[in-house]
Amino acid sequence: MKISLLISAIIIGLAAYFGLEQKEKIQILSSQWEEIKTSAAQKNIPTDPEAAFSSQRIRNNGTRIAQEKAVQDFATELADFAKKMKDAQSEGNSNQLDVQKEALSFMETLTRMSPAELKSLVKILAADTSLDSDIKDDLMRMSIMMSSAGNPETALTIILESSKLPELRNKVRRHLPMVMNQYAAEDPDAAAAWLLANEDQLGDEADRIKTQLISSIARNNFDSALSIIQTLGDEEKKNSYRTLGIGIKSGEQEKFLAALASENLSEEERKAALRSLTSSTLIREDFQAASAWLEGSELSATDKDAIVSGLSYYNVKDSTKEWLSWLSKEENQTESSDQATRQILGSWTSDNFVAAGEWLQTQDDGPSKITAVTTYAATLAPHEPAAAADWALTLPDNPERTQLLRTIHRSMQEKGLESAAAFAEQHQLTTAPAE
Repeated sequence: MKISLLISAIIIGLAAYFGLEQKEKIQILSSQWEEIKTSAAQKNIPTDPEAAFSSQRIRNNGTRIAQEKAVQDFATELADFAKKMKDAQSEGNSNQLDVQKEALSFMETLTRMSPAELKSLVKILAADTSLDSDIKDDLMRMSIMMSSAGNPETALTIILESSKLPELRNKVRRHLPMVMNQYAAEDPDAAAAWLLANEDQLGDEADRIKTQLISSIARNNFDSALSIIQTLGDEEKKNSYRTLGIGIKSGEQEKFLAALASENLSEEERKAALRSLTSSTLIREDFQAASAWLEGSELSATDKDAIVSGLSYYNVKDSTKEWLSWLSKEENQTESSDQATRQILGSWTSDNFVAAGEWLQTQDDGPSKITAVTTYAATLAPHEPAAAADWALTLPDNPERTQLLRTIHRSMQEKGLESAAAFAEQHQLTTAPAE
């Protein structure tokens, strides 16, 4: 604000406050102001606050210097405390009451610091050569987090500015997802706008951060996430759609499908969006509701196939047996269901081969069991080749079984088992398969 405008506001305020005759008093005070300006001009003192000299600017500069010194002093104290904390932890004394009180005091100071002060603090800590790498990383991360709590955009600016220094690039850039998630939770549109405005500075990281941003927003509001995808204009939009359904709960799936239908999605984009449902609360926590919905007539075969193809052990870990049994039903068997069976059972076998084997023993013979046994034996072979061989021999005698036996034989050889040669001879595996 120019000084003339400021003085005018003061004049009007004073006149109103004291109940004086506005016209008369304003004229008097305005006349006095003109005299002051004339006197200032005679003494070569500019009245423009943007000019080279200004008493107000001198006061502001003095305040700025004092603030910078205060931040510098605080940074020194914080660094000394961090070193003391590290020593206390190495001695097993990190829970001492006095240390905890001191830590709380530092945190309280951080919460009162302005964005500009936090920005200065990060720069000072980054340049402090007395701090080892771990302590510096912790302090910078704490400062960025405190800034993010009050103003995510300031925290993001701190990260970008700090990452211009080669030695700090990797140290601060890794905090981008944390801050972006917080920003997205507070204001999705503003977070997307910031990302677009800084896309060039982010470089190769921009696409990855876009996907993370969509995922964060989609957890709370997939409609907003859909809108943001269009705003970001990602050339490979199918990557953005891969996490769109992550926040879907039981009862929301039809609304999700309706939202997809309102968008002009390509086949690949729609498939990616549908596959994202396998990471949703619906799939992960409510097998009964999810399986009933997948079998319902309102879901097309194409859409069902797209969803089933995305099922994985990570998604269905809490209901592994139920999902595998569901996939084995004749009416659910497709190429996608076989793919899902292999993925789920293979990972389950690696995680707990005993439990996976017990489940497998309860299954009826049929195409789905052949897929399951083949997957189980192949996954088990590197660890328990003899047990894997027993399972393999329950399969029909065909080229696929022979190839599986060769895999088991190689595992026996790698383990140095004496039975490997006899196993190869018994199953006529001595001759390598034709190329």
